[in-house]
Amino acid sequence: MQKLSGNDEGIQYICKLIYEAYRVPVLWLDNAAVPRLALGLSAMDRPSVQGTGGLPAEVVALAGGSRSGAHKTGAGDPVLPRLHTTGFLENFIILQLPGAGGAIVTGPVLNAPVTGENAESLLRDHSIPPRQQASWLEYYSSLPVISLMRWYHAALLLHTLATGQALSVTELLLDAGTLAEPPPPADASPDLDLSYRREHTWLHHDPMQEREMFRHITDGDKAGLLRTHASFAEESYGRLSRKSQLRSKKNLAVSSITLATRAAIEGGLFWEIAYTLSDFHIQHIEELRDIPAVDRAMLAALCDFADQVADSRSARPSRISDRCRNYIFNHLYEELPLSRLAEYTGLNASYLSQLFKKETGTAISDYIQQQRIEEAKRLMELPGIMLSDIATRLHFNDQSYFTKVFKKYTGLTPRQYKQQR
Repeated sequence: MQKLSGNDEGIQYICKLIYEAYRVPVLWLDNAAVPRLALGLSAMDRPSVQGTGGLPAEVVALAGGSRSGAHKTGAGDPVLPRLHTTGFLENFIILQLPGAGGAIVTGPVLNAPVTGENAESLLRDHSIPPRQQASWLEYYSSLPVISLMRWYHAALLLHTLATGQALSVTELLLDAGTLAEPPPPADASPDLDLSYRREHTWLHHDPMQEREMFRHITDGDKAGLLRTHASFAEESYGRLSRKSQLRSKKNLAVSSITLATRAAIEGGLFWEIAYTLSDFHIQHIEELRDIPAVDRAMLAALCDFADQVADSRSARPSRISDRCRNYIFNHLYEELPLSRLAEYTGLNASYLSQLFKKETGTAISDYIQQQRIEEAKRLMELPGIMLSDIATRLHFNDQSYFTKVFKKYTGLTPRQYKQQR
């Protein structure tokens, strides 16, 4: 492949190819950080920009600065692409070119949409005043959304186009620029902390004790969980924050809930329920302002997981029926024909229907209707949702059919049920 140094046409060709392939902004900067080619950036207006060509200043600095420790692909070739994410969650690929070539910058893109409460909390974290938040939300809505793995592949493609050499995802992520971490504080040393804990016999808990506690969650045994939890000594917990005991407790709670989530899934709890419970309890703990409240909330969360597992195991069907029920739960707001479930389980539709009814006592179509009515009852508890909206979201043909099915399973019309609640 022809070298890119001094090859303006080749660089322009690569920029246009990446832009056409991914429909993401592409900018070519010279060594003085002056834009020579910009594709797709005109559609975006980043608020409070301090940089070049609509880019954050930190990205411009990375594009123009040297990369000590980066692995070269060969003499005179570009260094490996650098993946960079800003504090505002914008993602960029930065590829420095040899000689006077400058750098190709691809982005910004998002790996997931930034909308609603997520956007508001992110902007609060950066102390963005309310009067500027609308412009940031508009900016986020203009950014392309590309999954993380597809973004990695874009970096690999850019590298191969520029060098003619193959590159793996592992090599990309092991690049010093991608995984570089700031050095720990000068007074921080795991060896020193280990020595201190051993000297004062402030040892961490026995891992078998931890394993036993989470086994109780897998078994749905709240009583056993409480007994094992009570045997933990306060000093056996690690210190998970150097500056704040409250932050240390919250970090401990988050890690415990993470392990409890995995234990509950292993115990048969639908994974969407488990992950949603995890999100709910962690969000609640983050709002607390004192250590005793965090301790109580963490124990309540662990007990909640044990209770949920016990409830889900009270009538355990076969693995196939269980997979069907889990799939129905996750896709309740979609059309769920029998053919779709048969394709998911890999079974003949007729056989699956017979197996499900034999093991659960309910036909699949009836089970789906029951679950939709249960979901409708949960939605009725929420403010601002009309009955007609609930019927539409849960795929009932019309309001009268929704009323007929609802009364079949509850003995009440939706309006009567809502009034009673």
